[in-house]
Order: sequence, then C-alpha cells, then structure tokens
Amino acid sequence: MPLFLITCVYDEGIYQSSFRVVNASSREEVAQYILTHYDSWEDYLSRSIFYLWLYDQNEGPTALWESMGHVIMNEEDSKTLMNRFIPWVLQLSPQELLTWADRTHVDGDSHAQLAIHEITEIEEVSQDTAEEDMCLTKNTMNQTR
Repeated sequence: MPLFLITCVYDEGIYQSSFRVVNASSREEVAQYILTHYDSWEDYLSRSIFYLWLYDQNEGPTALWESMGHVIMNEEDSKTLMNRFIPWVLQLSPQELLTWADRTHVDGDSHAQLAIHEITEIEEVSQDTAEEDMCLTKNTMNQTR
C-alpha cells in the first residue's frame, strides 16, 4: 500500500508537528480518513482550509467574516466560526476535501498550506552507500578548488 505525506506548513518550514505519513490506497482514501477522524486532523484543517472557507464568496459565511474582519477575533467569535466550519467540512466528500486542500497556499504566518502527496520513491541509505557518497563529495570539492 502506498505511503502518503500530509503536510500543513507555514512559511517557516516543516516541524515534527506539521507532517504525517500514512498508508492508504489513494489520496481519496486519505481524505476520507481525515474526514472520519476529524478530531485528530482539526488543527491541520483549521490552519489551512478554514481560511479559504472564510474568504470564499460562494462557500464561506462572508457576512459573518465581514462583520468581524476588521477586529482581532476573540475566543467567542472564533468558536462561532468553528461551530459553522466543522459541520461544513464534515459534509464534504473526499474529492471535495482534496479540491479545497489543493487550493491552500502559504500566506505568511497566518495561512498554512495543506498538501497530500504520494511518496513514490524512498531512498535507501546504507553504511557502504554513505561512505561512497562522502568520498565522492570530498573528491568533487577537491577538484573544484
């Protein structure tokens, strides 16, 4: 069964908490797993798709967002939005979730990109290979001097 890398990253890069690797037969199966186990993926979804949902003129609660957009959200406003977001996300099909995830992008410190990639190649590192690579690297460095 293929491995999939799921990342939820900001512009600062990847940390231990910003990626997971799962076994699944397809991206759609990964998306279904995320929807079925929403509680363990809420952080990823709330840092990425949530912001698209807020700003999307056709899908998100734009009137609510516009009324709060100029104010720093307090805990009550945040809960109100999440109480509308969670049921919306949970009614998505796996393909719809993937479509939303594919639209996410890094936007500074506020919006994360949610990406689901099949791992198609895994490099094997052995002691012999590592030693050969180090010798090649040293030889290349010596030749460029």
